Amino acid sequence: MIKSKDAILIVKNYLDKNKIDYLRMSVRVLTQKTEIPYGVMEGKVLTVHTVCYDYEGYYGDDHGFITVNAEDGALLFGINSTRFYDLEQ
Repeated sequence: MIKSKDAILIVKNYLDKNKIDYLRMSVRVLTQKTEIPYGVMEGKVLTVHTVCYDYEGYYGDDHGFITVNAEDGALLFGINSTRFYDLEQ
């Protein structure tokens, strides 16, 4: 089981690797056991960490959320104001 601080680092590394700039990472992480609504693990009940980040949008700041499997640190999916999206490892 990974710690919430590790989840923040995993998400930050993903965003850096994909050159997603102009953002602020949250230091608060939501940890919960929930049914996965999207992606490869859809329908499974897992313990997850959800990390929020804010990024500069055209009309102001917007929010994004990335969910990480708390058991092994795998990126599961992302959510922004318009949709779910897949994350490439």
